Amino acid sequence: MRVISIGDLVTDYYYKNEKLLGINGGMTSHNIIANLAKMGIDTAVFGVCGDDLQGKIAIKSLENLKVDVKNIEIIKNIRTRCFHVSYIENDNKLTFTSKKRCPCCNNKKWYEDSLLDTNKIIKNIKEDDILIFDNLNKKNQIIIDNTSNKKIIDLGQYFEFDNLSNNELIKKIKNKFEIINFNERVSNYLIKKLKLNSDIELYNILKPKLITITRGEKGATFIYDGKEYTFKLKFKSNTVDSTGAGDAFISSIIKDYIKNDFIYNSNLFEKWYENSVKLTTKVVSKMGSRGHINSLFKIKKIKNECICDNFIYNERKKIKRCNININNLETRIINAVNSNAISKLESIDFNENNNCLFIGTGGSYAGTYFSAKIINLIYGCNTYAMYPRDVLYRNNNNIDKVILFSYSGTTNDIVNSIKGLNTKDIYIVTKGELQKIVLKTNILKKNILSYRTPSNKGKERGFLSFEGAVAPAAIFLKYYLQKYDCNINIENLIKESINNWNEKIENIINKEFIKNVKKHGLLNIFRGDYTDSACYDLESKIIESGIFNCIVHEKKNFSHGRFINYENLNNSYSIYFKQKTTTKYEQELLDYLGDNNIIIESNYDGILSEFDLLIASQFVIYYIGKIMNIDVSKPEYSENAMKIYFYKGDLK
Repeated sequence: MRVISIGDLVTDYYYKNEKLLGINGGMTSHNIIANLAKMGIDTAVFGVCGDDLQGKIAIKSLENLKVDVKNIEIIKNIRTRCFHVSYIENDNKLTFTSKKRCPCCNNKKWYEDSLLDTNKIIKNIKEDDILIFDNLNKKNQIIIDNTSNKKIIDLGQYFEFDNLSNNELIKKIKNKFEIINFNERVSNYLIKKLKLNSDIELYNILKPKLITITRGEKGATFIYDGKEYTFKLKFKSNTVDSTGAGDAFISSIIKDYIKNDFIYNSNLFEKWYENSVKLTTKVVSKMGSRGHINSLFKIKKIKNECICDNFIYNERKKIKRCNININNLETRIINAVNSNAISKLESIDFNENNNCLFIGTGGSYAGTYFSAKIINLIYGCNTYAMYPRDVLYRNNNNIDKVILFSYSGTTNDIVNSIKGLNTKDIYIVTKGELQKIVLKTNILKKNILSYRTPSNKGKERGFLSFEGAVAPAAIFLKYYLQKYDCNINIENLIKESINNWNEKIENIINKEFIKNVKKHGLLNIFRGDYTDSACYDLESKIIESGIFNCIVHEKKNFSHGRFINYENLNNSYSIYFKQKTTTKYEQELLDYLGDNNIIIESNYDGILSEFDLLIASQFVIYYIGKIMNIDVSKPEYSENAMKIYFYKGDLK
């Protein structure tokens, strides 16, 4: 199922106090699609534009939001339609005008009749597509009348009805739409023109499933099944620019309609309205109808030419967060091992009789697992690496110490996991700010093992954690090396490992392997023999970046039937982490797996291998992203997904 906007593309020019701010794609139906795409809904545009720069930008503004633009037809020697939106600021208030004529040269880059190829559009519409319109011109009407799809229209203007008789007007709309959205100005016009007495009478004549009427600061009206539901605006937001508010309003309604499996429920209308208000509040706080979604495209004037005719556009190079994070990894890890976190770790009174919980989630879990293994190796005590919610479902009466791992230090799940624990011997390994952590978690300041330093304040940006995965492991490895008086310099080890894997992984990961994994949609990852931290980390990063799926196999457990999946479903592409020494069983397993493996072998055995391969994991995901030309640190998450990501309640 796709939601499709239909119509000629438009590029909007934005001016403030006669100065050009930039340009962006526009037009109501396409603005609706832009909003829905941002919400994670499958969207497409069926439209046309000219073969000029304005057309390219109109397309790119949608393409950047992952809207399917392959059905946009580019017509040669045609100028893309353009609006010029001019803002004037007086007494800290903005007033605006929207015109087809350029305010500089007074020329109009606008063709009147739609250039849509209706036959081609109808042919490419699928049965379950939802169609979005914003006017009833002749071309749109042909598509409306010759398709059986669910259709939604947002009518913000009424000039096209002036020359129609009442019967002609009603015929164009009656029984044609699932949802009709009017602003109050249009609904009042129609009531007057059709000589009606109320909005409900208008509903009964046009016969959609749902009518929504936006009334600005007065709220909105929903009409469904012949009944009217009125909702008042509970609070007035700070409005910078109201353009695009109506487009956003109906976008949110469409999203909730789809989310509710295309079922109307009057008990949910108030919630639908509240969701729409939340989105429109964001919209009106920014300049432009899509200012809350993407920035205006900046263009430069060409000497002696009007900006509406020709201009220079240099696309801003996208900064890949993953590049920044991987380039700063060495410095950040070394800063972490030289922080006072190590002295605080040394002050913890571990002993062989302890039962210790190590709790982490997401990108912090690999460091959690590694650190639990370190303390077990040194003291022989019981250590358990766990996710926060698992802690709540076990008997923790005999737990002596708890070590939490959170990059920010205030992760809600981590804070909730320690509620009700008997021990007060609770520590947290973090890069967060001490004061914030103390206030939110009630953990004693002396128990906060922060690797934040004056020279190491900057935090990683993005959803994937590089420093957050490796830095805690490095701190515990340094603790291990000091305990055993090893003649190993931790800084040299980190530098050598990073340099080694940066060079090696670039040669190991190849386009053909990634192409095959992507084709099958699944990657196997093999863990065991001091490779576990790297495997958990890589699985987490691949899943969180959404590039493909993966299964983690314990190397020996694989032989107990898991090979059936490997063989029967052709899931035969694997990343195999291993320490330097190859066991007899491992050699047989590698022989069985064949040539579809990428083997990532450490120069070390034991716990040094575990740490070395954890660093290797960072470069594996980095080079996978590089080959696929995506920034794995910045995946696009849907609005619904972010609700569970930011969940702040109890975990039970």
